[in-house]
Amino acid sequence: MPRLARRIGELTAFWYLLAIALVVAVWQAVVLFGGTPDYLLPTPVQVAEALSTYHEPLLRESWVTLRGILLAFGISAVAGVAVAVPMAFSRAVERLGYPLLVMSQAVPKVALGPLFIVWLGFGLMTNVLIAVSVAIFPVIVNTALGLTSIDPDLVRLGRSMGASRWRLFRLVRLPNALPSVLAGLKVAITFAVIGVVVGEFIVGGSGLGYLTISASGNQNVPLLFACVITLAVLGALTFAAVDLLERVALRRHP
Repeated sequence: MPRLARRIGELTAFWYLLAIALVVAVWQAVVLFGGTPDYLLPTPVQVAEALSTYHEPLLRESWVTLRGILLAFGISAVAGVAVAVPMAFSRAVERLGYPLLVMSQAVPKVALGPLFIVWLGFGLMTNVLIAVSVAIFPVIVNTALGLTSIDPDLVRLGRSMGASRWRLFRLVRLPNALPSVLAGLKVAITFAVIGVVVGEFIVGGSGLGYLTISASGNQNVPLLFACVITLAVLGALTFAAVDLLERVALRRHP
């Protein structure tokens, strides 16, 4: 079985690499044979040179963005579960909370940026708050859904055996909700990346979002592409980390 899993992993990696190679080949062909000027679409070689030339600022700003993503994700995970639990167990809290949540998601986060700047000033926590306002929603919804989507017979069985509400929550409801919670976290990490970058667009000063805007303003298209690629890699790595967490957690609590 371990050998089969390793073989599947190798095949998956092969197809990923093949897809990337295909995209790069088509990209190079479009620039060379399509007559596209390199100031609009640089070649993969030019982008690779930009990644090498600007590796120091790219790494520095990547760390700033990664800190914001991890902070936003952590706050969203903890606060989202804390909000979802009372919503799952109280109909009044649910009826009051869901409309507020939906309304909060209907407000464009770009419009909230200036308000957060007034409250927190220009800095990392403003970006984090913008990201939390996006990333917390799937955690709340998925956790509440997981806690309420449980076989009533399991709850009745636990009560008949004298289990307290806390023991029912810890031993029955929470393990049952774990797949939903983890699915919400996978969505939340993606939203956290988007939210932090949007915050860096608005707040400026540091981060990959700010470097992207700066490259665009200076018409440095190779650096602009390098920023986008770095963001894509950062997003893929953070998602892969949460995906690994999900697989480990579900293996321990099937």
